[in-house]
Amino acid sequence: MQLTPSSSKLNPWLVIAFIVIPVFIGSLDLTIVSAFLPELIVELQLPLQTSLDDTSWILSGYLLAYTVSLTFSGRLSDLIGRRAVYIACLLIFIVGSLWVAVAQGLPSQWVYRLLRMAGERPDPAVVDLISIIIGRVIQALGAGALVPVSMALVSDMFPPEQRAQPLGLIGALDTLGWVLGHLYGGLLLQVRVPFSFAQMIGQRVVPLADAPHLATLPWQALFWVNIPLSLIALGMVVWGLRHVPQIRREGRFDWLGTTLLVGALIVLNISLGANIEVGGASSFDEMSSLPPYAIPGLGLAVALFVAFVLVEQRVKDPLINLAMFRRRNFLSGAIANLFIGFVLMIGLIAVPILVNVRQEDVSDLRGAALSVGLLLSTLTVPMAIAAIPGGWLSMRWGYRLTTAIGLLISMVGFVLVWQTWTLTISDFHISWQMAIVGIGIGLTFSPISASVINSADSQDRGVASALVLVLRLVGMTVSVSALTTYSLREVNRLAEIALGTNSALADPFLYANTYATIVVEVLGTLGLFGALVCVVALVPTYFMQGKGEAQHG
Repeated sequence: MQLTPSSSKLNPWLVIAFIVIPVFIGSLDLTIVSAFLPELIVELQLPLQTSLDDTSWILSGYLLAYTVSLTFSGRLSDLIGRRAVYIACLLIFIVGSLWVAVAQGLPSQWVYRLLRMAGERPDPAVVDLISIIIGRVIQALGAGALVPVSMALVSDMFPPEQRAQPLGLIGALDTLGWVLGHLYGGLLLQVRVPFSFAQMIGQRVVPLADAPHLATLPWQALFWVNIPLSLIALGMVVWGLRHVPQIRREGRFDWLGTTLLVGALIVLNISLGANIEVGGASSFDEMSSLPPYAIPGLGLAVALFVAFVLVEQRVKDPLINLAMFRRRNFLSGAIANLFIGFVLMIGLIAVPILVNVRQEDVSDLRGAALSVGLLLSTLTVPMAIAAIPGGWLSMRWGYRLTTAIGLLISMVGFVLVWQTWTLTISDFHISWQMAIVGIGIGLTFSPISASVINSADSQDRGVASALVLVLRLVGMTVSVSALTTYSLREVNRLAEIALGTNSALADPFLYANTYATIVVEVLGTLGLFGALVCVVALVPTYFMQGKGEAQHG
């Protein structure tokens, strides 16, 4: 049953506007921590030898919990209703935000007591860090779950032929949020407020030298601001969803299948050492490198996934109905979505590295971060906007043609990157090329999401919505690991040719211009890879069919 004018006085698009606010806030918080990690290391007085690895779990823990919650929240919403799950997840996100904002107070005391009970004598700084990480995990469990439940709500409120636009919009805003998170956080922490107010919401606040009565917002403000915004959104969502029919599926929750799938995804992410927060990367070796346990870890991930498939074939109420993959639109859309995640990450890798290798004043971190954020927005903002016409075209031209057009447009943008990127290329040229890539990718969000979700039965829409997001994240995770591993090797190979010596023995500062030229050359090669992957993605796209009607064959 869909929401119609006769069943509600609210326009479904107004309900969607309420729903996407927490989705966007939660996705912002994925990468927002990069704005304050250096400050946190200094504030907690963590040892430099381990601080970067330890504090990275503030991001990595969020990413893992975000991915984990994607896997099972859709099924929960199928079983007990979208509204209840959405509200519960939003409350979890609010609790997590509050926990992080006050992490160095009562939560740290709880953690300290637990560690003491376990016989540990923890360092207070380490206790504070653990407390912050716990709060971030709680946040992510709520934020990640909101996205597939929101997409499933769209499927409940709109008939199949009208789902493409809102589905694509939610997916695009989710991606846009975590790409812009570091820029949003950096700008918010530049706001000047009365010193007394800053002391109320944060610890170790330092007054400004030129205005002692003022201070910049402490990092805790990034999480305090979530609470009123989320509470307002909660009220609007409760009111807006009061007439939305609650579809529930009979059956039990598949705990064993969920455990196996969650384990496979966690092991995959850890084994690849992937980090999709790329805003501050200045070189490939800061992006991702395969850890020494990568091969056995990947083997374990494959084993867990095979076990998951075997379990799903035998249980009465599986987490994922594998029969959905026999449907043409579901399978072809799922495969195409993996490729979309892969090529999206190419743009997100290339821009920050190009900006940073061209940076003349290496001490101007704020200037570099602003340039990266602005240039990344030329990729992500057009991508989000293009999701709307992508849905409109899907309803008129069909899933196949709309997705193919998007892939071809992105291919053109990547070819331009391959052919034109040099160390002296202007920001203007980077911007319009990234806009072409972003428009192409954005056009695919709506048809791919609709193709997958409309292929599922009504009782499986939550799971189908989750799979759209999980597969895109898997594509991005594989992309950042594979491409940075390749790029590191290629940069070293070209450096040895250019310098006539072992690049490991060469001083990178002495040959800075040579290294910068080589890095940009490798970035151009990534553009070629992006174009080729777009062409390959046309193969599964060819098998997509329909314009919006439900497809179960």
